[in-house]
Amino acid sequence: MRSELRSFGGVSDVLSEPLYTRTEDGALDRDPLRLLTPPRRFSLERLALLLDGLPFEAEFPPECPWEGVVRHRPPLDLPPLGSSDASALGEEFAAAVSRCLGDAESAVVLLSGGMDSWAVFVHAWRQAQREGRRLSAVVWNLRDQFGKATAALVHRQLRALDISCDLHVLPAEWQALPEPAWSPLGPRHDYYTRLHQATVDHAASIGAGVLLSGQGGDEVLGAWNHLSASLVRGRRWHDLRRYLAAFGRGDSLVEVAGEAAAIAARRLPAHLSFQLYVATALREVVNSGRPSVLSDVYRESVGDWTQRWLADRFTSFQEAGGDWATASLRDSIFPWAYDAHPLGAPIRQRSPFVDEPFVRYAFGLPPASRFRAEGPYPYQWYKALHLRLLPAELRPWLPGYKQSYSDAFRRYVFDVLPEGPLLIGELGLIRPMDRLDLERIHPRLPIVVRNVERWVAGALEAGAEPTAAR
Repeated sequence: MRSELRSFGGVSDVLSEPLYTRTEDGALDRDPLRLLTPPRRFSLERLALLLDGLPFEAEFPPECPWEGVVRHRPPLDLPPLGSSDASALGEEFAAAVSRCLGDAESAVVLLSGGMDSWAVFVHAWRQAQREGRRLSAVVWNLRDQFGKATAALVHRQLRALDISCDLHVLPAEWQALPEPAWSPLGPRHDYYTRLHQATVDHAASIGAGVLLSGQGGDEVLGAWNHLSASLVRGRRWHDLRRYLAAFGRGDSLVEVAGEAAAIAARRLPAHLSFQLYVATALREVVNSGRPSVLSDVYRESVGDWTQRWLADRFTSFQEAGGDWATASLRDSIFPWAYDAHPLGAPIRQRSPFVDEPFVRYAFGLPPASRFRAEGPYPYQWYKALHLRLLPAELRPWLPGYKQSYSDAFRRYVFDVLPEGPLLIGELGLIRPMDRLDLERIHPRLPIVVRNVERWVAGALEAGAEPTAAR
């Protein structure tokens, strides 16, 4: 197996490009169709995982839908927290950007105006200028929750840094944009699929060899739960007060209780510690209380899968010594990092944040380095490491809040989800529902249903057969 992995570029490429294995003999391939034997069948049970329960709430990446084939997701050998040198952050990130660029003479960065994508752009720009490469940017001109247009923000930021580059603005006129082609890799798990396809088309039109993004910035470098103990050990009382106060402002008293429990958790039996961890840190994704879109048999199937996942997660929790900070960081990154990019896009997609050596480095950073209560904006306190990757002159132009595009997203969902009965309803996967019913359950659900619907239609058109729940 080790020699086969080397031929596919090792774990690092598995984080960026899906790899599949045949359950019968362990054969590996980038294309799952080459691993199938006739007749080709896809599993409705696996597709159900995208639509309900823990895997839906936590936005887990899709499982391979084909019978007899599974995703190959080798575990990363992660270092202990606190083993990485925080002073090397800039150097490590620049190296990750260089690996993502590879030998591409031209690259495109998907720029949103936020800290994640700007960290990528700034470091890629420096390397492009130094090495004579061409770097351009694409902006989706959405409006955030305060009505501010992304393109206007990015223009101001570029002027502040005195950077002149090709900037392609995609207007939020998605009705006229093409859908991405069907892919055997599985349903898309991104949401603005037409805008992403237009980005890919633009990158191809200018000869770009790679599309860079800031995917994974929050997950890999952001401040997550259970940092209190590290802040106490560092005697950072000012930061500790701000860190705990933020939970109170967000009416997250369960998280405050979780911070207290995490400090005492090592003295508890492992099974009790894990139960408390799940009840606090994972409560919203394990027990959301939402009505199910799935028919009864598939809802039961997702419930069984969740119990198996929790059992496996308990095993890894024990192996990591039952440390809640380690568990929280791991759950923020995995399994999401194995599918950080939309499946099936005909261009090399990379994010330095989910570059495998950088993930290892970032995982080992001292937990308390992720939070610092400096400046007027609490949102930026949780991205203290991101700020260290950015030039000082950009900081006054960065958003002081988490950008949300919920209004644009709702319009997009209603524009692209077809009216009338759905194919996956006819196959018995979901209960009969219209667009409003789906949105009432969860704002993301209509677009996820649509992505699954489009993939199933393409699979049937390609001659594949659905396999119902056993």
